[in-house]
Amino acid sequence: MVRRTKADALTTRSELLNAAERLFSERGVSNTSMMQVAEAAGVTRGAIYHHFENKLDLIYALMERVSLPIDEMRQELRQQLSDKPLAQIRERCLDITKRVQDDPHMRLLANILCHKCEYVEDTLPIHLRHLNGRNECIDETVRLLQLAQEQGDVAADVDPRLAIIGLFALIDGLLYNWLLDTEFFDLTAAAQKTLDHYLNGIRA
Repeated sequence: MVRRTKADALTTRSELLNAAERLFSERGVSNTSMMQVAEAAGVTRGAIYHHFENKLDLIYALMERVSLPIDEMRQELRQQLSDKPLAQIRERCLDITKRVQDDPHMRLLANILCHKCEYVEDTLPIHLRHLNGRNECIDETVRLLQLAQEQGDVAADVDPRLAIIGLFALIDGLLYNWLLDTEFFDLTAAAQKTLDHYLNGIRA
């Protein structure tokens, strides 16, 4: 009985996340209520508040759901390409764009954060969490580029931080524009070609 109850709770939680993901992506965060999410998931008001305190809590859970496989990917690349920091940067960028194109959860979350979440007072914590995660990722990638520069793979006159900010602008721009119209271009192919052009421009 206990095992079935826990399994049912996990199933309900997953269904609520799926419903929130879909509705936030279609209607926007501000225009979607907790009750609408509950109805879309086929559960009661009490059930959704049992699992999630509010919409912020829902979005945090959506972000955490996709962050684990990304963290695993980064760890694998650290092990596989420990002596090739520039290759690590390239593969990390390509992995993210491929996930957004191929993984429905990742794609919908990216659409929510890019297009469907107004960063006003009620949702400011989402913006700050997104910002902190981005800044941590930038700092980590800058360190990788500095290592590549020390190895002689990156030109000595390249400013690592500015180069990584430019790289993030490239990838974010591709994601933003692809999400506007997913039929307009192939995200993975465009990311590979433009990323290689960019990295070739900073190589020694």
